[in-house]
Amino acid sequence: MVVIWIDNLKIEVAEGVSILSAARKLGIDLPALCYQEGQPANNACMCCLVRVDDKEGLVPACSTPVRAGMRVESETQAIRELRRTGIELLLADHAGDCHAPCENTCPAGMDVPDMLRQAATGDYRAAIETVKRDIALPAILGRVCPEVCEGACRRGQHDSPAAICKIKRYVADKDLASPSPYQPPTAPPTGKRVAIVGGGPTGLTATYHLSQQGHQCTLIEQRAELGGRLGEEFSRDKLPRKILEHEAEAALALGTTRRLGQCLGEQIAVEELVCEFDAVLLATGRFLVNRLDTAGIQTTTSGIRVDSHSRMTSREGMFAAGNAVRPYNLVVQSVAEGKLAAQCIDAWLRGISIPDRRHKFETRLARLSAGELCDFCEGAPTTARLDDRLRVEDLSEDDVRQEAERCLSCDCPALDTCRLHHYAAMYHCDAQRFRGNERRFEGRIVGQRVVLELGKCILCGICVQLARETSDAVGLTFLGRSLETRIGPPPGVTLDQALGSAALRCADACPTGAITFNR
Repeated sequence: MVVIWIDNLKIEVAEGVSILSAARKLGIDLPALCYQEGQPANNACMCCLVRVDDKEGLVPACSTPVRAGMRVESETQAIRELRRTGIELLLADHAGDCHAPCENTCPAGMDVPDMLRQAATGDYRAAIETVKRDIALPAILGRVCPEVCEGACRRGQHDSPAAICKIKRYVADKDLASPSPYQPPTAPPTGKRVAIVGGGPTGLTATYHLSQQGHQCTLIEQRAELGGRLGEEFSRDKLPRKILEHEAEAALALGTTRRLGQCLGEQIAVEELVCEFDAVLLATGRFLVNRLDTAGIQTTTSGIRVDSHSRMTSREGMFAAGNAVRPYNLVVQSVAEGKLAAQCIDAWLRGISIPDRRHKFETRLARLSAGELCDFCEGAPTTARLDDRLRVEDLSEDDVRQEAERCLSCDCPALDTCRLHHYAAMYHCDAQRFRGNERRFEGRIVGQRVVLELGKCILCGICVQLARETSDAVGLTFLGRSLETRIGPPPGVTLDQALGSAALRCADACPTGAITFNR
């Protein structure tokens, strides 16, 4: 055993192990994207660089063995900048979507592909759980949303988009009509009390999400009924009042106290709310904005002034969202505002940082050419879109499943475990910095157990190593030259033959989602 120091932290490790292994024992997360435990170092990504004993040059931690008395620097600003550059160079050679275009376009960020996959298998309970993670009012939105997600559907560039809103409404209506509509799990009570002023889509959504976090919510609404703008802007034919009432009730079913017929500034004062509750959310729409200056709440010509990051007003503990802040034409935007406000209030009540949405990392494919679209759609059902004239009430389960199966599953199935995404986010990388003529979608090789998406490969070499040591695998090889180099099966060999029984191990080990389980 030898003693070394990494960033002035002392550790005793076996002689000859790598600096990377020693750093991991200390909990230091070095970005080794081409290293697999138990395999020789590939030295391909060069992102785990460290400085040893104050020497001028840097060395890769994955292939440099420790020695007694070694002193390692791993977290200086200069080293972090070099790592960031290394990761951004890898991103320039990685063509793939982190999230599907439909999910990125949805103001509420709903996981559309997951919902469609669940609907395609008839698992409507799982589908409504997926929907309600982000959208508290899906039966309402299924009727009034202008289908912004469908405008971004990649299948729409090929023939016609998946009927996302119809399926979402079908799933939501089915749940509302069931004997036991879905209710999300709730966290233990926090002892914190939150007042939500306004029973429209923003207020209902915020209440729904805050209740799940264990906060005791009180909804205050000046009218005798819930819904706000929903009851004014849409006819009863488009949005039946029974649906509006049932879904509003479902949003409040987690223990919310209601105070209906109470108007802020008349029956109840701002100061009373500040004294009675730990936090207050103003989701009042436009009508109260002019009355708030006297309560010490700053306003603008657009609405209540809030901090763009925290959604807090000029008064501590008082937040605002939705049309009270600025005009939102779409109900789904109001729902997104309610969800965001709930996240901000929950973080403030717990004393934790609000995630910085400005630094959310994402890679996206460029708009596909006609030829690329044909490759992307290969293997997908060729069925035509549901007739838009069909009413959701008249759809059969076969109709819904068949339509859901048209989804191309553009999202990355390995996003939760993608090391490239993890480190790119950690180092605040810019995926476009070195793109230039960005890498394009290059097709997929589909096997029985796994899929190889060529454009996502960063030539780490891990799958080559794993296949090489597997007796029933022919092995993978490097194809092409220079910037055109790619990994794939040798000519005349299938992906299943190339990987043999190492296929699932390769999917587990792939750092970028280039090899994934066949779903």
